[in-house]
Amino acid sequence: MGASVGVGGMIIGISMLVVFSMAYQSLSAQIDLGIERIDDQMEPIPTFSIDDAIVWDGAIVGVSITNGGAGYNGDGDLVLSSDTSVVVGTYTVTAGNVVDSVTITDPGDYSAAPGIEINGDTGAQGTTATFSTSIGNYIYANLTNTGSTTIPFEGMWFTFDGEDPHQMSTIHTEMLNDDIVDYDRSTISSINWYPGETLFLQWSDASASATTRMSLTVGPISKGVNFA
Repeated sequence: MGASVGVGGMIIGISMLVVFSMAYQSLSAQIDLGIERIDDQMEPIPTFSIDDAIVWDGAIVGVSITNGGAGYNGDGDLVLSSDTSVVVGTYTVTAGNVVDSVTITDPGDYSAAPGIEINGDTGAQGTTATFSTSIGNYIYANLTNTGSTTIPFEGMWFTFDGEDPHQMSTIHTEMLNDDIVDYDRSTISSINWYPGETLFLQWSDASASATTRMSLTVGPISKGVNFA
């Protein structure tokens, strides 16, 4: 009987140790979870403002070179065919003095696709370069980080009219480049949005339908604005 009692006491003792170990692990897990929640609460929620947002739904968003011309003396400016005092872009020529690329610097806002032409230089050989244009939406917005948190661009998302989210980390380096028209989507060289910093966003969209609203989501916060 004595041996039996000893074994029974040992079994009870081991059981108590197992129960204590499980209780300790559970308590430790709860403490870790509590610390994580405290850390989350201590991290400032990002705050930001969309200071203004404008959309031009008649902007030049596409240009094709229908004839590169010949005999051009060098790179130069593009102007409106209807008003040659309005410079809308630049062009470059090849070693053979043929127009080979176009960059729009002022998309403008037109009711119909405007005509553009070379400013002044008609080509020494008399072959004039010609172009065709298309219009769409061009969006401008100023965004300010009003909080104390540095926000990585990969944590920022834009939508226009609630469709096709765009991550800021791709927007700030992406260019609309079809070998004919180059648009800088923004002038940002960093990968973070720092406290107090204002970003100037430029966005071109060849969609024929008008864009009416932009939303920006940063972490748990989303803000939207109707275009002026």
